[in-house]
Amino acid sequence: MSLRGWNRRKVAVLMLALTFLGGCTASRFGAGSQSAPPPVQGDAAVFAFAPIEGVPVPILQALSAALNREAGAQRLNVVAANDPSRIYLVRGFLSAVVDGQSTRLVYVWDVVDNNGARLHRISGQQAGGQPSGDPWTGIGNTTVELAARQTVTDLKRWVES
Repeated sequence: MSLRGWNRRKVAVLMLALTFLGGCTASRFGAGSQSAPPPVQGDAAVFAFAPIEGVPVPILQALSAALNREAGAQRLNVVAANDPSRIYLVRGFLSAVVDGQSTRLVYVWDVVDNNGARLHRISGQQAGGQPSGDPWTGIGNTTVELAARQTVTDLKRWVES
């Protein structure tokens, strides 16, 4: 499927569809809600990021490094996905979408508890560069770093609410 010719409206529709599709999973809060209060807050909250599939390895490596840097800078506790001390697992869904002459990194993060119940959702997008063929070629380090910064900021804000 080619994503060439996607515009902002189509990106918005994709984000809306991802939001509704994510709502098809079991959660502890009602339809249309995006968050439940964090059961464990502040410094006691320990996050782990689940592996992400379907994203080129160089993008995943850059994202992992950026998330770890941001977590350290913002003092968010992050451990390996299989670490038994984790309180929350963060499942990510990423897509690179052509938007006119540029690319957008679209992301959705579901924060789940150890029983798999979704507690919180983060979604966003960051502008990328001009792609050369595959939309992922328009996603550079700056785009990934901005997405990681926003993700960690949103996680930190949630556990401090």
